[in-house]
Amino acid sequence: MPSPNMREPSAHPPSAPTRHPGFATGGAVWLFRHGEVHEDWQGKAYGGLDVPLSAQGEADTRDVAGRFGAVPFRAVVSSDLQRALAVGRQLAERSGAVLEVSEGLREISRGRWQGRTVAELHGEFGDEVAAFYADPWNFDAHGGETDRDVLRRAWPVLEAGLRDHGAPLALTAHFNVVRVVVAHALGIAPHDSFRFRVDLGAVCVLRDAPGGWQLLRANVRDLPR
Repeated sequence: MPSPNMREPSAHPPSAPTRHPGFATGGAVWLFRHGEVHEDWQGKAYGGLDVPLSAQGEADTRDVAGRFGAVPFRAVVSSDLQRALAVGRQLAERSGAVLEVSEGLREISRGRWQGRTVAELHGEFGDEVAAFYADPWNFDAHGGETDRDVLRRAWPVLEAGLRDHGAPLALTAHFNVVRVVVAHALGIAPHDSFRFRVDLGAVCVLRDAPGGWQLLRANVRDLPR
């Protein structure tokens, strides 16, 4: 059952990145990254664009649902972008969990970088790219989102999911959403959070422990044996 101690979701996360104290529910939050995108978009900064999966990505999605569908999720909350929603739908169907869809879990908007190749970005916007990685919490000169923006919309989705449904809870989303959420839960500085690896089709598991959030599993593709 959802914890009676859950407060209403935060409308405004902190103005500076801090470690979230948790809610001491003892429950787990599973954060899934979607599979491979279509070949036309590989090597590009597609960000918040609604790009399709490749054939391999569709196979990855079926595999993820097959492997993790046995987890008794109370709910699956998915980004509304099709590449993540494909995972959410199949995972909910396999596990029997309720499915909710939220724009709050969309991938980070890349502003004027969006749709450009990585080579183009480093060639034309190299200084901006370096500035973003140095201070992702504040950099918005590209007209896109900061890590602060992503946290402001994504973290309340996690909170509401735990409050309304309890755990285990699955969120199906995108690299930067998973990165920002995990960094906030564990107190990882934004500029250091890019060291946290989340491959396509992989999952990370956070536990809302009595002493604060714990990372139980990172970048894995199978349930523990």
